Amino acid sequence: MHPQKQKPSRQPAPLRIIPFYTGLQSLEALRCHPASLRLLWLEILLNGDFPWEDHRHHSEVEAAYQKAALWYTHYKTMIDGLVGRPPFEEKTGKIDEREIRKFQEAVNFVSD
Repeated sequence: MHPQKQKPSRQPAPLRIIPFYTGLQSLEALRCHPASLRLLWLEILLNGDFPWEDHRHHSEVEAAYQKAALWYTHYKTMIDGLVGRPPFEEKTGKIDEREIRKFQEAVNFVSD
């Protein structure tokens, strides 16, 4: 009888932006804090290593994902050069220019 080899469990990539701003370490914890959810689109946009597709069935993740896709469409060249994330589908629409400062701050954070 051969002992079965166990596959090492693959840990998802950690969150990058959310823990810095909120102290929350997981998507599950974030989903319990509505005020912190306002940063989720930035995490999705600038962290292509996290398995977002596995969580899009949650309405708040899907909404943030769609917002991230819109921002990606507007700033694709910069984001690709900075974080090299997998591409989003192209979205049309206007971004909320009141959030540009928040976007710039997050970009500066991940580029350090």
